[in-house]
Amino acid sequence: MKKLMLFILGIVFIGANSLAQVTARTSDQHVLPAKRTFYEYTGVAADTCGTEQDTLKFEIEINKSCPVNFNVRIELTRTGSAETYNIDLEGRRFANDAWTKIVELATQSASVTIAEPSTSLCDSINQVTINSGASDNFFRYFRLQIDNDGTCGAADKATVDAVLWKFYER
Repeated sequence: MKKLMLFILGIVFIGANSLAQVTARTSDQHVLPAKRTFYEYTGVAADTCGTEQDTLKFEIEINKSCPVNFNVRIELTRTGSAETYNIDLEGRRFANDAWTKIVELATQSASVTIAEPSTSLCDSINQVTINSGASDNFFRYFRLQIDNDGTCGAADKATVDAVLWKFYER
């Protein structure tokens, strides 16, 4: 009898979990091959930030043996215009490191391009006075995170059409 009760209780918990709201989704995890510097992810219908899920994540690991500069472009289709979406670019050096914010922005626009905020030119033209290089971002893993504040109206959604990553080897 105890086994039957535990089984029924387990079924109830599984059913309750399946009805719970999905709040975050990692839409894409990609490893960039060593000789490639461009990657484009094409969004699917589940890549929608709104009432069903409030966070989308797109991750890429680069296999480069030198420092890189980067540009990231995210193309969105907006339904409604009241919600402000946060788009954060984060990086980390090793797979088990914590994510470090590189760029944080809040936007209501449909498409955004993010570039590396601080680029040192001292290693390419050897002029230390331009920028010391102390603020360079030497990351191997990058993550683009799109989220809302959790109070998104039912008619307000942002659907990801594409995420384009471009890395420049220095």
